[in-house]
Amino acid sequence: MTLLITGATGLVGKTLIYYLLKETEYKNSPKAIRILLRKKNYSPDRQVFIEWCINIGIDVFFGDLNCNESVYAFTCVKDPENTTLIHSGAIFNFWQPYKLLYDVNVLGTERILNGFHQNNLHKLIFISSAAVYGNLSGSSSQGITENQPLDLTMKPTYELTKALAEDRIWQYFHANPNRNITVLRPSGIIGGSGTTIDLFARMIFKSYIPLPRGGKDKLSLVDVKDVAHAIYLCILNEKSNGEVFNLVSFTPTVRDFVIELSKTLNRKIYIVTVPLFFFKPMFYLTRIIRRVKHAKEQSLLLPVLFDKLGQDIWIDDHKLKMIGFESKINLEESMQQLNEFLENNPWYSKQKFKSVI
Repeated sequence: MTLLITGATGLVGKTLIYYLLKETEYKNSPKAIRILLRKKNYSPDRQVFIEWCINIGIDVFFGDLNCNESVYAFTCVKDPENTTLIHSGAIFNFWQPYKLLYDVNVLGTERILNGFHQNNLHKLIFISSAAVYGNLSGSSSQGITENQPLDLTMKPTYELTKALAEDRIWQYFHANPNRNITVLRPSGIIGGSGTTIDLFARMIFKSYIPLPRGGKDKLSLVDVKDVAHAIYLCILNEKSNGEVFNLVSFTPTVRDFVIELSKTLNRKIYIVTVPLFFFKPMFYLTRIIRRVKHAKEQSLLLPVLFDKLGQDIWIDDHKLKMIGFESKINLEESMQQLNEFLENNPWYSKQKFKSVI
């Protein structure tokens, strides 16, 4: 099986490639993997990764999701009936202009669909997000299942682009029901670098971390290695065709998670219980304080986090388990691996956590 992978230098894409070359039959056939990369100046660590891919024999294709010709050429292969396209490429942040996010995340996905269709590839696996459910109010007695509709009425943010992109996927599938398409919706991704970790780390205000209701609500998280494992399962399992799956590794309380994170960051913290109605205004105040302190824009707390904490919801993942998925890691092990990542990449904490004061 030939694999085409977008977003290869991102957290999910890079972890998937390492997983394939270490845990699967692709360790003996790296040439069966083709990745789409833009020609640009990468950070030193990403440049090292790209050079490693080239040296090991992975087919590196330079192109752009914003270019029809690039995507068509990337998806044009000799054995389309034996090729799976894994689309994880997206801009994942909450401060860049919405038009840029839309152009890459939504229109880029449309181009991927066109390449998939025109070149008649065997299967498409789209990496969506649990963010497509939007802002929810729920109960810890019942998780959010895949039957929850996409929220296409959200504010114009990263989350809306993921919902719109997935909507394009299902529009195509309904028009072409015989095509093999699988959608994965990871919950908050952790493990190594990742925005979920960054956001919670930035909540620490000196030695204090305020949490609505003291952090007793559940928080659905997935380790990035489990994302890679789930993708590979869906490559092999025909039962995944035409299906969408939530993806979760563990569901701790917010309190338990931030305690584990504080240990990993070697920070002594005190959890402050904050009434839910006061939580959002208080964090807008901290944004103002940090702006006065001249923190960089991407280091500021972001509104998306305000809307997620205190919702008392969790993501149900029993559907993926029914086709054989089992998490290979627990929260403590995931935090240990994060600690190893930070020790090996000291620049990350310095660059990402500089607003922690």
